[in-house]
Amino acid sequence: MCERERKPGSRGSAAGEELFEIRVSCPRAWAEAVADGVFEVWEVPPVIEYRPGESRARVVAFLEERPGPPVWRTQRARLRRLLRAAGVSDPSGQRLVVRARMLPREDWAESWKVHFGVLELGRLVIRPSWCRPVLKQGQVEVVLDPGLSFGTGHHPTTRFCLEELVRLRNAGRAQSFLDAGTGSGILAVAAVKLGYAPVEALDYDETAVETARRNARVNGVEGCLRLDRLDLLRLPVRGRRFDVMAANVTAPVLLAARERLCARLAPGGSLVVAGILAREFDAVRTAYEASGLALVRSRREGRWRSGTFVRPG
Repeated sequence: MCERERKPGSRGSAAGEELFEIRVSCPRAWAEAVADGVFEVWEVPPVIEYRPGESRARVVAFLEERPGPPVWRTQRARLRRLLRAAGVSDPSGQRLVVRARMLPREDWAESWKVHFGVLELGRLVIRPSWCRPVLKQGQVEVVLDPGLSFGTGHHPTTRFCLEELVRLRNAGRAQSFLDAGTGSGILAVAAVKLGYAPVEALDYDETAVETARRNARVNGVEGCLRLDRLDLLRLPVRGRRFDVMAANVTAPVLLAARERLCARLAPGGSLVVAGILAREFDAVRTAYEASGLALVRSRREGRWRSGTFVRPG
């Protein structure tokens, strides 16, 4: 449980500050698959809404800009194809209803508070700014509010990476960490809080770098990590070798960056990979094992599979 904080000065949105809301109504049993499909099509973190006892759920996501009609039709068609491939079939077109509308940004911010609470992962606690949980002895917290394009740790791929950061941390020795594809910066910030040092993070997207830098500043660790705007596919092969690395990116990027990532992993080090569709995981596993790494941990949640590789020491 947490104490909610009311932010002052919320009296309506300025003109033009609207978001495009995507709302998919579906049988509750389909909700996880629909959420995965929405995430893949629009690349934003959705939430699932439902009431206890109800047979239907709603999957909701928000975009900064409204797609044009042809793009919107193409996106909806792609979502249905993905769901059919995942075993969710709706021949009648009546059980899966996709709607959209423009929504004031303020309404989005308030509605998000209903869905994002505290995420507790052993020693690590992830919380939004409007929640103030009581920490247990030895716990550290990361304050992170949901964004339109970057998540807060609730997505299974991010959660796996966070859990591995906690599990792999050896408080008895120094451990370096690289976050390859940082997004919101959640992994890098969490790594600093858990005691990893030095910590470096990179992302090719300028908005991601700005978001990660802001989140580092909010958590008081901006001076404790190095953050670069850099395409993972241009990561120098030579350079510091890290004890722990995380790459929460797509399978094609992992395959293309294999040589670079493996070259930067220290002997005995661990590489955590996520963001991989379950059907693509075997290709990633084969490629990284061919580079001398061993898969020691793997987990599937919905359509996603994540894993941890180790370089023999």
